[in-house]
Amino acid sequence: MKTLKKLSVVALTLPLFVLAACSSDDDDGADTPEAEPFAFSTDAIETFTRVDRMGMPAIATALIESTDAYNMADPVNDSAGDFVPEILGSLTFLHGALDQQLTDLGLTPCTVVGDGTGTCAQFAVPLILPDTLKIDTTTASGFPNGRLLTDPVIDVTLAVALLELTGDEPPQTPGDLVGVLNPAANDLAFGDAFPFVAAPHQP
Repeated sequence: MKTLKKLSVVALTLPLFVLAACSSDDDDGADTPEAEPFAFSTDAIETFTRVDRMGMPAIATALIESTDAYNMADPVNDSAGDFVPEILGSLTFLHGALDQQLTDLGLTPCTVVGDGTGTCAQFAVPLILPDTLKIDTTTASGFPNGRLLTDPVIDVTLAVALLELTGDEPPQTPGDLVGVLNPAANDLAFGDAFPFVAAPHQP
Protein backbone atom coordinates (compact mmCIF):
# COMPACT_ATOMS: atom_id res chain seq x y z
CA MET A 1 0.00 0.00 0.00
CA LYS A 2 2.98 2.31 -0.40
CA THR A 3 1.38 4.30 -3.22
CA LEU A 4 -1.86 4.69 -1.32
CA LYS A 5 -0.05 5.81 1.80
CA LYS A 6 2.01 8.33 -0.15
CA LEU A 7 -1.16 9.75 -1.65
CA SER A 8 -2.79 10.04 1.73
CA VAL A 9 -0.09 12.20 3.27
CA VAL A 10 -0.57 15.11 0.91
CA ALA A 11 -0.23 17.97 3.35
CA LEU A 12 -2.73 20.74 2.77
CA THR A 13 -3.07 23.72 4.97
CA LEU A 14 -4.87 26.99 4.65
CA PRO A 15 -2.50 30.05 4.58
CA LEU A 16 -1.79 31.51 8.03
CA PHE A 17 -1.35 35.23 8.09
CA VAL A 18 0.36 36.80 11.09
CA LEU A 19 -0.55 40.43 11.62
CA ALA A 20 1.55 42.54 13.95
CA ALA A 21 0.48 45.84 15.53
CA CYS A 22 2.96 48.68 15.69
CA SER A 23 3.05 51.71 17.95
CA SER A 24 5.30 54.73 18.29
CA ASP A 25 7.45 55.14 21.42
CA ASP A 26 9.86 58.07 21.15
CA ASP A 27 12.84 58.24 23.47
CA ASP A 28 12.09 61.86 24.41
CA GLY A 29 8.68 60.91 25.81
CA ALA A 30 6.86 63.31 23.47
CA ASP A 31 3.26 62.52 22.83
CA THR A 32 2.78 61.00 19.39
CA PRO A 33 -0.37 59.56 17.91
CA GLU A 34 -0.77 55.78 18.09
CA ALA A 35 -0.18 54.02 14.79
CA GLU A 36 -3.13 52.26 13.24
CA PRO A 37 -3.03 48.64 14.47
CA PHE A 38 -3.64 47.24 10.98
CA ALA A 39 -3.03 48.83 7.60
CA PHE A 40 -4.94 47.16 4.78
CA SER A 41 -4.35 47.88 1.13
CA THR A 42 -7.12 49.69 -0.69
CA ASP A 43 -5.80 48.76 -4.15
CA ALA A 44 -8.32 47.37 -6.61
CA ILE A 45 -8.53 43.59 -6.71
CA GLU A 46 -7.34 43.65 -10.33
CA THR A 47 -3.90 44.81 -9.17
CA PHE A 48 -3.27 41.58 -7.27
CA THR A 49 -2.04 38.26 -8.69
CA ARG A 50 -3.49 35.02 -7.36
CA VAL A 51 -0.70 32.53 -6.74
CA ASP A 52 -2.55 29.62 -5.16
CA ARG A 53 -6.05 28.20 -4.87
CA MET A 54 -6.87 25.90 -1.98
CA GLY A 55 -10.64 25.79 -1.61
CA MET A 56 -11.07 22.02 -1.51
CA PRO A 57 -8.12 19.99 -0.23
CA ALA A 58 -6.05 17.96 -2.72
CA ILE A 59 -7.77 19.26 -5.87
CA ALA A 60 -5.05 21.70 -6.94
CA THR A 61 -2.24 19.50 -5.67
CA ALA A 62 -3.34 16.00 -6.69
CA LEU A 63 -5.76 16.36 -9.62
CA ILE A 64 -4.49 19.39 -11.56
CA GLU A 65 -1.39 19.37 -13.77
CA SER A 66 -1.77 22.83 -15.32
CA THR A 67 -1.17 24.43 -11.93
CA ASP A 68 -0.39 27.95 -13.13
CA ALA A 69 -3.47 28.15 -15.34
CA TYR A 70 -5.61 26.71 -12.56
CA ASN A 71 -4.35 29.19 -9.98
CA MET A 72 -5.04 32.10 -12.34
CA ALA A 73 -8.55 30.87 -13.10
CA ASP A 74 -11.69 31.79 -11.17
CA PRO A 75 -14.27 29.41 -9.67
CA VAL A 76 -16.62 30.36 -12.50
CA ASN A 77 -14.18 28.58 -14.83
CA ASP A 78 -14.50 25.47 -12.67
CA SER A 79 -18.28 25.60 -12.92
CA ALA A 80 -17.99 25.95 -16.69
CA GLY A 81 -16.13 22.66 -16.78
CA ASP A 82 -12.79 24.05 -17.96
CA PHE A 83 -10.77 21.64 -15.80
CA VAL A 84 -13.12 18.64 -15.75
CA PRO A 85 -11.22 16.67 -18.46
CA GLU A 86 -7.97 17.17 -16.56
CA ILE A 87 -9.53 16.10 -13.26
CA LEU A 88 -11.08 13.01 -14.85
CA GLY A 89 -7.72 12.15 -16.43
CA SER A 90 -6.02 12.35 -13.04
CA LEU A 91 -8.75 10.22 -11.44
CA THR A 92 -8.34 7.64 -14.19
CA PHE A 93 -4.61 7.46 -13.45
CA LEU A 94 -5.13 7.20 -9.70
CA HIS A 95 -7.71 4.44 -10.04
CA GLY A 96 -5.44 2.52 -12.40
CA ALA A 97 -2.73 2.62 -9.73
CA LEU A 98 -4.85 2.13 -6.61
CA ASP A 99 -8.03 0.17 -7.35
CA GLN A 100 -6.47 -3.22 -6.69
CA GLN A 101 -5.08 -2.00 -3.38
CA LEU A 102 -8.47 -0.58 -2.43
CA THR A 103 -10.11 -3.90 -3.30
CA ASP A 104 -7.52 -5.76 -1.24
CA LEU A 105 -8.54 -3.58 1.71
CA GLY A 106 -12.15 -4.69 1.27
CA LEU A 107 -13.18 -1.35 -0.23
CA THR A 108 -15.21 -0.76 -3.40
CA PRO A 109 -13.67 1.71 -5.88
CA CYS A 110 -15.93 4.06 -7.82
CA THR A 111 -15.78 4.09 -11.61
CA VAL A 112 -14.17 6.73 -13.79
CA VAL A 113 -15.47 7.38 -17.30
CA GLY A 114 -13.84 9.94 -19.58
CA ASP A 115 -17.10 11.73 -20.36
CA GLY A 116 -17.86 12.27 -16.69
CA THR A 117 -20.65 9.69 -16.40
CA GLY A 118 -18.79 7.40 -13.98
CA THR A 119 -19.87 7.10 -10.38
CA CYS A 120 -16.75 8.94 -9.16
CA ALA A 121 -17.86 12.07 -10.99
CA GLN A 122 -21.49 11.72 -9.88
CA PHE A 123 -20.51 12.17 -6.25
CA ALA A 124 -17.27 14.15 -6.48
CA VAL A 125 -18.03 16.82 -9.10
CA PRO A 126 -20.81 18.59 -7.13
CA LEU A 127 -18.48 18.65 -4.12
CA ILE A 128 -15.25 19.85 -5.75
CA LEU A 129 -16.59 22.11 -8.52
CA PRO A 130 -16.36 24.97 -8.10
CA ASP A 131 -13.17 24.64 -6.05
CA THR A 132 -14.25 26.81 -3.13
CA LEU A 133 -14.58 26.44 0.62
CA LYS A 134 -18.34 26.33 1.06
CA ILE A 135 -19.99 27.62 4.23
CA ASP A 136 -23.72 27.42 4.93
CA THR A 137 -24.49 29.09 8.26
CA THR A 138 -27.92 27.43 8.41
CA THR A 139 -26.47 23.93 8.76
CA ALA A 140 -24.00 22.30 11.13
CA SER A 141 -20.34 23.21 10.79
CA GLY A 142 -17.94 20.53 9.62
CA PHE A 143 -16.26 19.52 6.38
CA PRO A 144 -17.35 20.00 3.63
CA ASN A 145 -19.39 22.81 5.21
CA GLY A 146 -16.32 24.73 6.30
CA ARG A 147 -13.62 22.90 8.26
CA LEU A 148 -13.23 22.05 11.91
CA LEU A 149 -9.77 21.40 13.30
CA THR A 150 -10.85 17.84 14.01
CA ASP A 151 -12.10 17.18 10.46
CA PRO A 152 -10.08 14.49 8.60
CA VAL A 153 -10.36 16.45 5.35
CA ILE A 154 -7.79 14.46 3.36
CA ASP A 155 -9.30 11.08 4.24
CA VAL A 156 -12.78 12.32 3.31
CA THR A 157 -11.56 13.87 0.05
CA LEU A 158 -9.75 10.66 -0.89
CA ALA A 159 -12.90 8.67 -0.15
CA VAL A 160 -14.94 10.93 -2.42
CA ALA A 161 -12.38 10.55 -5.22
CA LEU A 162 -11.74 6.83 -4.85
CA LEU A 163 -14.68 4.98 -3.27
CA GLU A 164 -18.14 3.99 -4.49
CA LEU A 165 -20.54 6.26 -2.65
CA THR A 166 -23.59 6.09 -4.93
CA GLY A 167 -26.53 3.73 -5.17
CA ASP A 168 -29.62 2.97 -3.11
CA GLU A 169 -27.36 1.36 -0.51
CA PRO A 170 -23.85 2.74 -1.13
CA PRO A 171 -21.18 0.18 -0.22
CA GLN A 172 -18.97 2.91 1.24
CA THR A 173 -19.35 6.24 3.03
CA PRO A 174 -17.14 9.37 2.94
CA GLY A 175 -15.81 8.37 6.37
CA ASP A 176 -14.63 4.89 5.44
CA LEU A 177 -10.99 5.93 4.94
CA VAL A 178 -10.76 7.79 8.24
CA GLY A 179 -8.18 6.00 10.36
CA VAL A 180 -7.31 3.64 7.49
CA LEU A 181 -4.72 5.80 5.77
CA ASN A 182 -3.89 8.37 8.42
CA PRO A 183 -4.18 8.63 12.20
CA ALA A 184 -7.81 8.90 13.22
CA ALA A 185 -7.14 11.95 15.40
CA ASN A 186 -4.47 14.49 16.30
CA ASP A 187 -1.81 13.20 18.69
CA LEU A 188 -2.52 16.03 21.14
CA ALA A 189 -5.89 17.43 22.18
CA PHE A 190 -6.97 20.78 20.82
CA GLY A 191 -7.39 23.65 23.27
CA ASP A 192 -10.50 25.65 24.13
CA ALA A 193 -8.97 29.05 23.31
CA PHE A 194 -7.16 30.57 20.33
CA PRO A 195 -4.97 29.35 18.68
CA PHE A 196 -6.57 26.03 19.78
CA VAL A 197 -3.63 23.89 18.59
CA ALA A 198 -1.10 22.43 21.02
CA ALA A 199 2.41 23.82 21.38
CA PRO A 200 4.98 22.43 18.90
CA HIS A 201 6.84 19.31 19.91
CA GLN A 202 10.27 20.04 21.32
CA PRO A 203 13.29 18.23 19.83
